[in-house]
Amino acid sequence: MTIRYILRLRRQLAEARQENTRLEHEIQGLNVENADVRAANTELRDQAQVELQWRLDAVTVVEEHNIERARLLGKLQQAVEWATEVSRTNACIDRRDRHLSADNDRLRRELAGLRQPVARVIPLQQRGSSAA
Repeated sequence: MTIRYILRLRRQLAEARQENTRLEHEIQGLNVENADVRAANTELRDQAQVELQWRLDAVTVVEEHNIERARLLGKLQQAVEWATEVSRTNACIDRRDRHLSADNDRLRRELAGLRQPVARVIPLQQRGSSAA
């Protein structure tokens, strides 16, 4: 029984060694796969970092554009206010010009009336004998 027992143990040992070899190969394969996964993970992290930086840069540009837009909007509102004030002023000037134009027309008519020839006075010497 000892020989059978020894043979059985040897067979189990051989099977265990084969299983051990198979497991070692599987572990090596898993180590290679693990290394590939780590490399891919590192690459993805690098890509994510680049993408994050692009997004941060984009957000910064958008914020700068919003600030510039707000500044330009303020200038536009001020320009609209100035244009409104200029329009009001021009309307006042137009009313005043119409009033002054009417006054000028009236004064021209009065002046034209004053320039009308008045009956000419002829001196007595030129009137002749019938005048005396």
